[in-house]
Order: sequence, then C-alpha cells, then structure tokens
Amino acid sequence: MPVKSFRTLHGIRGVAALCIVILHSPRLFGPAPVFLALAVDLFFALSGFVLAHAYEDRLRRGMTPLAFLRQRWARLYPLYAVGFLLGVVHAVLCITYNSPTEHWSWRELYIALPFAAFMLPVPAVQGLFPLNGPMWSIFFELLANLLWVAFWRPLQSVRILFGTVLVCGGLYVCALMYVEAPALGLTWTTFPGGLARVCYSFGAGLLVHRLRPRLRTPRVPPLMLMGVLPVMALFRPGPIVQLLSVLLVFPLVVLLGAGSEPRAATQGIYASLGKASYCVYVLHRPLAALLYAAALQFAGWRLEAIAPWGGLLFLAGLVAAGLVLTDVFETPARRWLTRRLSGKREEPVRIPVGGGVPRDRVGEDRPAAVQAQASERSM
Repeated sequence: MPVKSFRTLHGIRGVAALCIVILHSPRLFGPAPVFLALAVDLFFALSGFVLAHAYEDRLRRGMTPLAFLRQRWARLYPLYAVGFLLGVVHAVLCITYNSPTEHWSWRELYIALPFAAFMLPVPAVQGLFPLNGPMWSIFFELLANLLWVAFWRPLQSVRILFGTVLVCGGLYVCALMYVEAPALGLTWTTFPGGLARVCYSFGAGLLVHRLRPRLRTPRVPPLMLMGVLPVMALFRPGPIVQLLSVLLVFPLVVLLGAGSEPRAATQGIYASLGKASYCVYVLHRPLAALLYAAALQFAGWRLEAIAPWGGLLFLAGLVAAGLVLTDVFETPARRWLTRRLSGKREEPVRIPVGGGVPRDRVGEDRPAAVQAQASERSM
C-alpha cells in the first residue's frame, strides 16, 4: 500500500503543539486564550485518522493488539523518558533550593517516580502526571488506542463506529455540563470525562478516515487550515463555540487537511513541523520550568519582563532542538526498542539501483513496521 505523507495534517499538528507551548508558558509569553487548550482535542482527531491509515490494513492482515501496542509504546516512550528525566531534575532543584514557585517534597517525588517511569498516572495527587503535566493526553491517547484495537473488528462497521462516536460525544457533553470546564482528563476527578473526551475525538478521526474515500472535498489552502486553531483563539470564543469546535470543526479540519496537500516549495516546512511536534509537546513543560527556575535562582531574572520575546526565542530553540533530537535520539531509540520488543532485526529498506523509488511503489519494499512508523511519524 502506498505511504501517503499527509503533510498538511503534519503541519496542523505542529501548529497545535506550538499553541500548547504558548498556553503552558505564561511567564514566557504572557496570558494566552484558554481556547488553545483544545489543541489536544485536535491532536486526538489527527491521531485517530493517521493511525487508521497506518495500521488498519495491518490489522486486517492479522496484526495482534499486543503487537500494535508494542509499536505505539516504542514510538512514544523514548522522548517521554527524556521529558520524565527533565521533570525529575526540576523537582530535585525545587526541593534543594526551596523553590518559591513550585512545591515539591522528597516524599512526593518518591511516590511519583515509579508510576511516571512506566507512563502511568500518579495516584493521590491533583494532576495525573506531576513531573510533566501534558503527559496526561498521551496516556489517554494510549487508552483510546487500546480500546480501538480491542474492539477493532466490530468497529469495522461504519454504523457501529458512527454510533460509538455519537455515544462518546454524548458522554463528553454530559461531563462538560457536570464539570463546567473544558479541562477534562487533567485530574482524577475529571478522569471519566477525559476518557469520553479522547474517545470522541479519536473516534471522529477514525470515522473521517473511513468516510473520506466516499466524500468529495474541496482543496482548501493548507495555510488556512493550519491557522484555524490560533485564529479562533484570538476571538476568545465561549463554551458553546468551544464545544462545537471539538465536535464539528476539528474533525472537519482533519477531513479537509487530508485532501489538501501543500505546494512542493513549502512541503518541507509542513513536514518539519510535524516531525518536531511530538518532541516539542513532550519537552516544553519541564524545559520551560527549568529555564524559569534557573534564571530566577542563579541570575535573579524574572522572564516575565522579556515576554513575549523570550518566549519566541524559546519556541524557535525548542523546534530546532526537536528536529535534531528526533533524528539523533528518538528515531534510533525507537528502532532499537522495536527490535527488542519484537525479537526481530529490522530489515533495511531496499532502494532500486539509481536511488529512485517509483511513485506508485513507494513503501512497497519496506517491512510493514517501517511503513506504519513512517505513516504515523509525527503522531
């Protein structure tokens, strides 16, 4: 099966990751619209679409749920481990220097360590992942992945999938009415609502992938699709518009983005944004916390004084570091983990003499695991 890159979707994901960085770094950027928090719902929808594209054929050919989860874990854990270690360093510094901005104790750190090391939420705390808060969404996405592969066969029916998405959407709306805040899933008290939240958006992405061949969609300029989230945030929409964005707008953005590839001259930018997006998302919170704590403790600087210029510099450095770290660490570590978990050596990709790969045969000579990882690379 040909490997399609979906560069516009990669670019959309990259912009969403940058929006999350801005939201989570008020000391570097100043206060940001709360609407940017819905970028995670866009992540979930994008993930559902891309994983369906990467793995549905393999599941039909007999790939087991365990093999799928091994590949997902190998894909996500290397950079997660880097973020985890940075979070530990930050917590130790907070304890050592009695940080006035964030409270940590050795007891809290000892309790958090074994759970966070295995990508599990920490019990008896307010946030599920105190060492790196944004990891709650990665955990919930893995739960959605598990439910998808466990019930993959019945979900092959469009009617059953559509009904499942409707039920999850209804549960999500009910949870919003009960909590009266869109931040579902960040704490133990909103855990059930967070599960409904991810299952709706992830399921909507699966449904978009399933229905897309039957739909005729216009080509929308990719730059316009990439700007939907930040432009909407500028208007600071209320709860109703936020809900409609999750239920309708974001799945529509995924649908249109899947059919609207950028021009050849800008494809590299979109691909780079997607390539760096996961690294940016995983590392931004502990890195920003370390940067602020070090500047305050050792130099007496308050970074709020140079916002948003300091934030823009941080953002540029984070994207550049994400691109380098993905190449020099994440990709080799992922391949090593994949081999260790599967017990097989990864076969090299065979390139025809002359170095070219016919467009109608792209990916045909790759091992199935490599094809799937190439398709979901920025996810």
